[in-house]
Amino acid sequence: MTSLLRYQFINYLRTYQYVPPFSIFILCLVVNYTFVPNPILDSYSFTAIILFFLMGWFTITLFHAEDEGQKVMTTLHAKSRTHYNLGIFILCVLIGLFLSFVSVAYPTLIGAFGEKPRLIHQLLGFLSHFSLSVLAIALSAIFTRELVKNKQNTWWGVLGILIVSVVIATLKETILQIKGLIWLLPPVRLSLEMMGSEDSIKSIPNSFYWQFTWIFAYSAIVIMLFFLLSNRKRR
Repeated sequence: MTSLLRYQFINYLRTYQYVPPFSIFILCLVVNYTFVPNPILDSYSFTAIILFFLMGWFTITLFHAEDEGQKVMTTLHAKSRTHYNLGIFILCVLIGLFLSFVSVAYPTLIGAFGEKPRLIHQLLGFLSHFSLSVLAIALSAIFTRELVKNKQNTWWGVLGILIVSVVIATLKETILQIKGLIWLLPPVRLSLEMMGSEDSIKSIPNSFYWQFTWIFAYSAIVIMLFFLLSNRKRR
């Protein structure tokens, strides 16, 4: 698996398809923290949403980094398409992990906040960024060429599901009126609710841990659905 990950990462670097989303990520960070001081959790909430969209971009370009012929050869060396796709998921998660760390560390290092962030702020900020990154990876994977033939449908599908996920987060009261629906929809709203806390927060409520757990669990379920649909499609 290590050799596969190394190959997939090097191959992705050679495509330069990471340049646009990474450039936008850096630009958004710099612009967002150009004027100081900034609120801590509100700022983290904004950059977490930006990262949510950009991780969809990273995910699609990673899954499509190889053409079909090259992908067949790599899959043969990986011994199964499941291992091949698992390697890509791991790379996506590692990219999300790295960018989440940068998103939290950058404004802290340049002193962009009105007060010095405490450990609780940084922990909440990191979990918000990373959980939404993993959620974006899971949702975007459903629209890769593994399951969708038309390339245009891939990009429209990813953009659509990510936008709808954010819009749903603003319609919580309406959605709650439909019993059970809230559990089926992408839980972006949970991250936004938690990051809507006051900067004066002293400790992380236990409910927050359960909410972050649900975001990761929901993502895991969607990823398992991806593998299930992918395996069925090959039969």
